[in-house]
Amino acid sequence: MSGRAREGELADRTISVETSAPESVGAGFRPYHRIRATFAGAGGAPLVQQRDILRVGPVVGVLAYDPAAACFVLIRQFRLGAELANGAGELVEIAAGLIEPGEDPKLAALRECREEIGVAPRALLPMVRFLPSPGVTDEYATLYLGLVESRDVPAEAGEPGETEHTLPFLVPVDEAMASLTAPFPAPFANGFVLIALQWFALNRARVDAFVAEKG
Repeated sequence: MSGRAREGELADRTISVETSAPESVGAGFRPYHRIRATFAGAGGAPLVQQRDILRVGPVVGVLAYDPAAACFVLIRQFRLGAELANGAGELVEIAAGLIEPGEDPKLAALRECREEIGVAPRALLPMVRFLPSPGVTDEYATLYLGLVESRDVPAEAGEPGETEHTLPFLVPVDEAMASLTAPFPAPFANGFVLIALQWFALNRARVDAFVAEKG
């Protein structure tokens, strides 16, 4: 027995780990690699895990917010994974996408907003970083709050070169906040949206100060 659990720090940490060279097990929309990781397991004995990982890497997401109109700009976009999971493939989303190699995350955020909601934010506030599903992918998301003019948002957007079609729409802030306490199940299932809205709800003072600073 290793004894009872004790209090610990609420923070991720590094450990000593050895990883094998990635072995390709599939090539398509995203690379798919098999990797073996060796690290200390129970009692310090070596533990070897072999995992197949979808390689996505760094991504950005932007919760587009118009403080003057008191609304968010969200989008609807078809996602095959959602369709296969629950049959509701037209997801509610925030503007989001890959950070290109060498690209500054803020520039990626501006680009994704232009592509997916048709307008670029005039200012960005970093919100949170998180790993959407670290058991199966190395996707690492950075979310921003972006100040936009909702009156300039078109009804359709997307990057044709990426076979992307998005449908921007406006949601009053009060309605979005109320959705966080709606009865189970929630009317939307996208984790990026849930995390962004919950951050906004918990950081209204910070948001108000940011809006006052940026005008």
